[in-house]
Amino acid sequence: MPSRFRLRRVFQGLVSWIAHPLAQAGVRPNTITYFSLFLALLAALSLNITNSQIMFGILVFLSGLFDGVDGAVAREQKRSSDLGAFTDSVIDKVSEIIILGSIAIEYSGYIFLNLQVELWVFIAVSGWLLTSYSRSRASHLGVKDIDIGLGGRSERLFTLVAFSVLSQLLWGLVVTAVMGVLTAGYRFYKYQNELSHQREST
Repeated sequence: MPSRFRLRRVFQGLVSWIAHPLAQAGVRPNTITYFSLFLALLAALSLNITNSQIMFGILVFLSGLFDGVDGAVAREQKRSSDLGAFTDSVIDKVSEIIILGSIAIEYSGYIFLNLQVELWVFIAVSGWLLTSYSRSRASHLGVKDIDIGLGGRSERLFTLVAFSVLSQLLWGLVVTAVMGVLTAGYRFYKYQNELSHQREST
């Protein structure tokens, strides 16, 4: 089933390769979490100062990669905790807002596919946040099948990266905006169904 595909599995070996020496050196997972935020900020600055879509894409990729490394280090050091998971989730959203916000700044007033870029960024931020929020809320309510939809965080970031390194950042923005909205809608529909079935069975 396509919704079961997760791009992060492709990079699992690379993440483990980076995480192992960091875990052995005693680097704390939260340090890596904040480093991923720093990389997102560098990506934003690189786009707004140098106008380099390629550098932007590379730094966004590294930010996403180290977002996976912090969890791997936490598991290897047996430091996984609710506090760490909470911090990671919030920093993820801050990073996404910084990344998308930098596109709005860089292309302020620019019209793409008959819409201002700022509106495309608003759609993207809305879809990205709703995708994550619906998953988190459904998990809290006891939904078991939560990891669904093709537009998960790793897929959205990698899509944006791919378009960026091809110097087609605005197309990447549009595609990931649509991915986020459709995935949020799909999750809302599926989670509603599962919660309805749970209620009927009790």
